[in-house]
Amino acid sequence: MVDIATITAAIGAATSAVGLIDKIADQIIRFLTKRPEPVVPKEHRLKIEKEGDAIVSKYHGQEAQRITAQDLQKLPEATLRHIKVLEQSMENHYSIWAAVYPQLALAVDPIAKAKIEQQLRGIIAGMKGDLEGILNFLEQSGLHLDDHYMHIRDLVRSA
Repeated sequence: MVDIATITAAIGAATSAVGLIDKIADQIIRFLTKRPEPVVPKEHRLKIEKEGDAIVSKYHGQEAQRITAQDLQKLPEATLRHIKVLEQSMENHYSIWAAVYPQLALAVDPIAKAKIEQQLRGIIAGMKGDLEGILNFLEQSGLHLDDHYMHIRDLVRSA
């Protein structure tokens, strides 16, 4: 049986990693689809958050699903430990993305802009496995994914 500390750490890591996906998803979608930045930021209908010892998905602010620590006991301990690795790796990719992405809007020179775009594609390629692993963990936990989580997964897979 998996100890509660491992499960609690997995819940924290998974929800932290999802928070990073939430921060970066719209930017990646805009970058890969070449769409302009909207005047009003898009509000996603699905949000995944930590509430106590549970992972909760909410549609338009209303609870849709709750995965408790007890529910996660069915997962292998290695899977629960690995989500922390994925979260840390995603944090590293996010830090680099946060430094590079804003430079794209400032690039006037086409060569400089092309280099920044290439750098961003490299970051996306590097985080592809982490993002996939995080979303797979949530699905293995029993969460139904929708909205921007599925969109970002599909875009990053094809990038």
